[in-house]
Amino acid sequence: MLLDKQGKIVFAGMASVIVMMAAALLAPILTLQLNALAQQQSSEWPTTIRVQKTAMSSAAPVKAPNQPLPHQTVFALPIRNDGRVWEGRVTFVASKPIEIEVIHRYNSSVPVDKEHGLTPIAVINGTTITYSHMESNIVESDIVSGDVPISSGTFDFIGDSLVFHKRSGEPFTVTYTLEAYARPLTQ
Repeated sequence: MLLDKQGKIVFAGMASVIVMMAAALLAPILTLQLNALAQQQSSEWPTTIRVQKTAMSSAAPVKAPNQPLPHQTVFALPIRNDGRVWEGRVTFVASKPIEIEVIHRYNSSVPVDKEHGLTPIAVINGTTITYSHMESNIVESDIVSGDVPISSGTFDFIGDSLVFHKRSGEPFTVTYTLEAYARPLTQ
């Protein structure tokens, strides 16, 4: 019987050593897998962003129908694709009169009839969007020294992206300060 007890003790000791060695070997792998899972579940986008920037426009990623030249754009905030929207406030000044667009993902699952009509839509990098085009109610076109017209303004916004925009295709420079928060959609 003493041998049986000793054998059980030795076996239990060996099993404990094997479990501890396996745990030591698997811990780094499990940690990497848990970190990867956490990154996949969390957004790649920041939750809060504060930016002060001067940027020069470039050709828009899509060309509007019947538009000989591509529009000029500055994406102040990238298009979100994580089920959240940007909510924030921006103040800006541009070197020329411009427009502002707040981009929204287009819900194409809603059938729209001819009587009601479609909102303007475009596809950017495989994402179908529509946009709120803001001009006269937000953007002030002032004349500064030397009779050069510019745009400036401050406004609140909420949407998937914020874009400074010029339909004529004429390049512009914009300086802006913005603060935005990524808010989850509730519906």
